[in-house]
Parts: sequence; structure tokens; C-alpha cells
Amino acid sequence: MARMAILTEPGKIVIEDRPAPEIGPREALVRVRYAGVCGTDLAIYSGSYPVPLPVVLGHEFCGEVVKVGAEAPDEWLGRTVTAEINNTCLSYAVPHPCKACASGLPNHCRKRTVTGIICADGAFQEYMKVPAANLHELPGDLDPLAGAFVEPMAAAIQTFELAPIESGQTVVVLGAGRLGILVIGVAHLRGARVIALSRHREDLELARAFGADEAWLAEKPDPVRALHECTGGLGAPVVVEATGSPDGLKTALLLVAPRGTIALKSTPGTPADGLDVTKIAVDEIRIQGSRCGPFSKAIDLLRTGTLPIADLTTSTFPLGELAGALKAARNEPKVIIDIQR
Repeated sequence: MARMAILTEPGKIVIEDRPAPEIGPREALVRVRYAGVCGTDLAIYSGSYPVPLPVVLGHEFCGEVVKVGAEAPDEWLGRTVTAEINNTCLSYAVPHPCKACASGLPNHCRKRTVTGIICADGAFQEYMKVPAANLHELPGDLDPLAGAFVEPMAAAIQTFELAPIESGQTVVVLGAGRLGILVIGVAHLRGARVIALSRHREDLELARAFGADEAWLAEKPDPVRALHECTGGLGAPVVVEATGSPDGLKTALLLVAPRGTIALKSTPGTPADGLDVTKIAVDEIRIQGSRCGPFSKAIDLLRTGTLPIADLTTSTFPLGELAGALKAARNEPKVIIDIQR
């Protein structure tokens, strides 16, 4: 038997002992070690991001492969891994893949399930199953805890894969929380001049540690004016919206330069009201969404130790206290679940 934390309805987590999941021929069974709490987990838990329930949340994780299916490579057994979260036609080698998979867009597979989010149980359980094709081995010199940051780091990298930046360019990051802080680090490493805005004073020091050249409170007297003063009145060519709130997009529109890009990272599950679409059209602003990113690049970056990833974890909870962990995560930069505690 294995423990799992099941979201049965918004705001209700039930801890149960059930048999470990049965795996298919192309799947692997992973004994989960650590799993991170992210903004998407919180949105689903609150009900603002509706998904089919019941579901086991959690998609930022690391663990050990303990079993593989008949058509999965035995070489995975015993390896420390994480896994991509989109379970697609390509993940299962479907003979006739959907149009998205056939077009090289597997993250947008028309038939996909999404680990810990849509119709696939996630990492807030002792054992989870994933497609073996989605696995990525974590190098032996990488702290296993850092493995729980691979998925969000990949998402941070994807921001600038789709909205490229140039060295010396000003990048504003709205929200220096769970994901925003990683976006700040990636932008800094790519040579940007980074300005971080946060509603929480305690986030500002961490933003500077991850490379922000300026870190301002969002309530700073007229941060829009301050930004325009330091950009010659033009605004920032790239604004990353990572507040986790639909209202962040409206703020981003006040900060972005004409013909600039708003890189949208928030997934609050609720629509943004009152957008100035005239400004978007007249100023020729590009809005670029992005989500899942390149795991290999994220692992390579984490392995360098360039960014102070260890400083991000503010508290660690056992699996049995997941409801309390989700509550704490609303006010903390990063909460980690130690699944085997």
C-alpha cells in the first residue's frame, strides 16, 4: 500500500492508503522523493482553475524508478529522475499521432493528459506512474532536492525561448515569487538588465540574489513613472508577467514599450477583465504565453550551481500535512513536500 493525497473537491485533500499504480507497457513507476508546490497547484486547489476531480496534484518532482513496463528500457531502473508533465501521443508511441504531435508540437497534444493537472495523478503520492519516454535522469552531482526545481526552471527558460532577449536589454519581471524568481535568474544569466517588482518586501532581497539590478515594491510611489524615467520614457521592451493574478496583465501593459513583448507566465484559471485592447493594438504590443520548457537545459543550468536554488525552499512538509503546506505556499516563495516523511 502507498499513501496518496487526493484532491476530492476544491479545498479538500484526503490522505489515503491505496495500492501503488499499475503501470502500462511503456510506463515507469517512480518512488517520489520530493515535490514542489506551484501556483497552478494552488489555483486548482482553490477551485479557480477547474480540472476534472478527483486528482493527485503535484508536477514538480524527483524520485527513483522502481519498476518499468514490458516495453520500457530496463536501464531506467534505480535511476534518480524527474519527468516532463505532458503525456502525449509521442510519449506512448501512438501509431497515428494527433495533428499537434505530428506537427512537432507535442506539448499541445490534442489527446494529452497532464501530470498532476488534467486526468493524470501527480507527485503528491509515494508512487506515481509516468510514460518512460518522459523521464530525464538527474546527474549524481545534483542535489536531489534541486530535482524538484527542474520543471519550473524549464518553464522559466521557455519564457525567453519564445520571447528572446538581448544582452543589455531591460526586462521587467512582475512577481518575484515561485516562478518569477527563476525567470529573474534566467534573464540575468542572459545578460539582461532586470527590474523586479513584487508586492512582498521579503521577495526583494531574494530577487537581487538571483540577479535583479533593481527590486521595487509594487506599491512603490508610481512604479510606472519610475520605470519610464529609467527607460527614457519608453517603457521596457520585455515585461514578464508572473504574479499569478489575472490583474498582472493590466499592470504589464502600463510598463511595456511600444512594439514590446509581454511574456505571460501566470495560470490563475480566471480571466483578466478590463484589458485595454486599444493600447495593445495601437502600441503594437505582442503578448506571448509560455508554459512547459526544455528539461535538458534546466538540468544543465541547475547543475552549474550558478543560481542559489537552495535559498528558495522556505519550508518542507510531510505528505500527510499537504493541506497545511498548500496554505503556507500562498505566502511563501517555495514549499517542498518530502513525500517519504
